[in-house]
Amino acid sequence: MKYLHLFLLITLPIKFLAQEKVFYNAKIFTANALHPFAEAVATKGSLITVVGSYDEVKKGVSNLAEWIDLKGGFLMPGFVDSHNHAIGGGQGLTKANVSDKLMNVEELGTFAKEELQKKQGMTGDVLVIYGLNISTWSYLDDLIKIFNAGEFATQPLVLRGSDGHTAWCNKMMMNIAGISKNFIRSLGPEEKIYYGTAKDEEPNGFISESGYLKIAAVLKADVDYHKAAEKAMEYCNSYGISTLLDPTAGNTRKKTQDYLDAYIYLIESGKLTAHIAATIVADADADPQKQIDVVKTLQKKYNRKNLSILGFKIFADGVIEHPTHTAALSLPYTGTSSKGVLMFDPQKFARFATAADKQNMLVHVHAIGDRAVTETLNGFETVRKTNGNRRLPHSITHLQIVMPSDFERFNKLNVLASYQLLWAFGDVTTIDIVKPYIDSSLYRWQYPARSMLQAGATICGASDWPVSSANPFEAIYNAETRRGLLGVLDSTQCMPRMAMLYAYTSEAAKVLLQEKYIGSLQAGKYADMILLDRDVLTVTAEAMKDTLVLWTLFEGKKVYDARGQKGF
Repeated sequence: MKYLHLFLLITLPIKFLAQEKVFYNAKIFTANALHPFAEAVATKGSLITVVGSYDEVKKGVSNLAEWIDLKGGFLMPGFVDSHNHAIGGGQGLTKANVSDKLMNVEELGTFAKEELQKKQGMTGDVLVIYGLNISTWSYLDDLIKIFNAGEFATQPLVLRGSDGHTAWCNKMMMNIAGISKNFIRSLGPEEKIYYGTAKDEEPNGFISESGYLKIAAVLKADVDYHKAAEKAMEYCNSYGISTLLDPTAGNTRKKTQDYLDAYIYLIESGKLTAHIAATIVADADADPQKQIDVVKTLQKKYNRKNLSILGFKIFADGVIEHPTHTAALSLPYTGTSSKGVLMFDPQKFARFATAADKQNMLVHVHAIGDRAVTETLNGFETVRKTNGNRRLPHSITHLQIVMPSDFERFNKLNVLASYQLLWAFGDVTTIDIVKPYIDSSLYRWQYPARSMLQAGATICGASDWPVSSANPFEAIYNAETRRGLLGVLDSTQCMPRMAMLYAYTSEAAKVLLQEKYIGSLQAGKYADMILLDRDVLTVTAEAMKDTLVLWTLFEGKKVYDARGQKGF
């Protein structure tokens, strides 16, 4: 015992110094525009300490540093996803989910029967299947035929579109929810558009936007949010994602905040393996101050290390694809007088955004149609004029149709473009169920990322998971080639690969107001790093698409390893 104190004096410093690690012998992309490449990176605990040449790093660390040979691999910052519904995605991983797979209605019927037998997709007595590719709604007649017969004649069923804006339910489910001809006749024109009907005015089961509340009201809540949160972390880390913005982490109208509670669970159980920024869904037409006060209360309750509530998520419109047509366009949908749905009053949105900005709260806006984008930018222009030279970077996400007259406004107004460029390719969702239904003058400006980049816009990577895969490499591939099963979607808009790597690192960090702490390999920032199985800067686009993350570090700790190895 007399040597105990001496033992502690010796071992404690060694233990502390042993946290020092040097990663070397790799191609290292830093995502620091001033010094984009390095020969080595040193970390100590949760932070990066030195980045530079081999000799510079060697001089900057102690003799007790652990040197980790990466054997010629490719090292880069952890990915930042600027629009990722993590808990919702994790929930889908615990339920019946077709994960946006293209399948015909017969295949879907087989899947549904299998899930019914396994009971894994049940919510109470209702079979709910998530992740339906939105092209499924083009086959409503087949859905009606198959899912209102046999075992489904008495089994309530709900199919959830992968876009998060659409669904379909069978007759049994409509009976339970009270969706009938008389119910639809009782609605005003602004609400009727959310329910599909046949020629005899009978509901056909298709539901969009707020129409789904009729279904949600009768579904028994049986979500294990803790399990969903854990699944979300595992999934995101496997793709190298170490930071994300959850845009719908709460709602100003709800007393309970299940998603935020789930993130607190991850923190308290030591299972949070990503930096989380959050926005709260708000109503731009409602009283701004009351909603600001709600968010301030939530910030006091939930804000802590690695979880920060930044402000608001606003819906400017819905989605463009047939048959939904709720995206707000400047020209009518083909064969109709409808220009979609603008989900806020422009003047009230400007008022809301101005009030939020004045109190340092971000506004993150869902806008898909060109009219929604323009009106959102108009609102942010009012913000800049009213509040002076405040440079809080607000953002617009999705941006499916953007007109050239708006390209330069993003840079001028410091509005960031949170882009899901995994969707920017020639397939059924961008051609078959879009092109015939909108004016050609609009269609040509579908996902114009390259033109926006050239006009000075900040392009930020985002997935919108679980609407689509969170895999950044698939998104980068589609952004670079825009090539799908049905051809190339306007090759003039193909993005440079390097620009996309920045989009998913340092640029995306700006949306979350965390560019000082994450997004690039620089001294003083968190040691969030990923090792890849190939050089993503030199391989072909096809090879790059199949890139695997070998391991993911979050704050210096390995949180994912493709080989199951705990150490290095």
